[in-house]
Amino acid sequence: MGREIDMKKRLLVILLIVLVGVAPLLAATTYGPDNAAYEQTAQPFTGTNIWSLSMGGAGLGMKGYSESFLLNPANLPGSGFKLSIPAVTVTAYNVVKILESPMIDYIASGEDEDMIKAAQEFLKTIGKGQGDVLTTDISLLTLNAGGLGLSVQAQERLMSYKTGAEMTSTKLIAQVTAAATLGLGFKIPVIPKWLDIDLGANVQVAYKAYLEQIDAQTIIGMMGDDSSDPAKVFLNETPLIAGWSMPITIGMNVNGPYGLSLSAVARNINATQHMTAYKSVDDWAIENFDQSISGEAGHNPATIEEFEVVPEFRFDLGLSWSQSLGGSLLTPTLSFDIVDAGKLAGLQGDDLTRAFWESTRIGASLRLLDILDLRYGLSKGYHSVGLGIDLFVVHLDVAYYTLEYGKNLGDKPIDALSVRIGLLSR
Repeated sequence: MGREIDMKKRLLVILLIVLVGVAPLLAATTYGPDNAAYEQTAQPFTGTNIWSLSMGGAGLGMKGYSESFLLNPANLPGSGFKLSIPAVTVTAYNVVKILESPMIDYIASGEDEDMIKAAQEFLKTIGKGQGDVLTTDISLLTLNAGGLGLSVQAQERLMSYKTGAEMTSTKLIAQVTAAATLGLGFKIPVIPKWLDIDLGANVQVAYKAYLEQIDAQTIIGMMGDDSSDPAKVFLNETPLIAGWSMPITIGMNVNGPYGLSLSAVARNINATQHMTAYKSVDDWAIENFDQSISGEAGHNPATIEEFEVVPEFRFDLGLSWSQSLGGSLLTPTLSFDIVDAGKLAGLQGDDLTRAFWESTRIGASLRLLDILDLRYGLSKGYHSVGLGIDLFVVHLDVAYYTLEYGKNLGDKPIDALSVRIGLLSR
């Protein structure tokens, strides 16, 4: 009898060990960040901030443009009235590789065979691992008024994931995000003309949706097969993953004399993304709006899985200086930011030095006559440059920069070119 009890205890222990080991595997999601192909989809939404990107990713304390409160809500006080309706930013990646390839010549020819060749050349420009292909940002409304900020944005992002050196191992993931951000900020005077404090907070409601990855063979096949119907494939046969989040950002600027400002921003508060995978786009439409997009009725919508993504809390620090010289003749700005400063805690020696420079963003800009902006930045050793031109109510901004997609510095740098056109306030 005692032996039977001991045997049952042993079996119970073995069963518990197996369950503990298997549980993480059962919790793994097909379309979430547990799958390396969808790792980038877990990133919290951030619109393309062309001013910051052209300055190496710095600019926490940089005011003077309509979208500055999205980077730091404490920039709202003292920004004055700004209204931008609308603004469009287009970003292309692997720019140098594309210009060096014959892809553009193939596209210009207009021949069907050349279009397939163009797709093949394009896929060759994509490197192994994570990456981006094309991003389009539309800012429908950006408003700054009396410490109140409001922004309505939409973004299309085409991401890539490649498992090997072969072109056929390329996977593309299309993602669309809509976001509305409400910000509130106020100023606390401490010592007149010498010291004051700006406080601000943003609340954002974001809805994200992305399609199941599509491989290179499918893309080329669609372009070469006139009988295929891409719309049918995407609407009825391709899973869609969609969900919402409501992150909060809190910021503070301590403003001293001579244009000096110390900034601190806490991000990804309450930023959990609540995601659901649907069998198709049509199933998503029926489930959420009781309406079929494809027009095919008679089937019940199906969900594949539900999961949550919890982005890590982030704390950024910045030091900036900006001063107007000769009225509006010259306005130089310098920014020095440390991104995710909390990760530096507890590090020592070479580890601290390496992490410090990987987190450091340095940027400078020079504004001439309130018409022309020249920008330069340094991020992780990568250079960035930018140009801004203000012509009455039309504003043009261009930035060329490099982003790191590898796990370690230098693993996979990708160059990018962003162009923004906006109306009314810059």
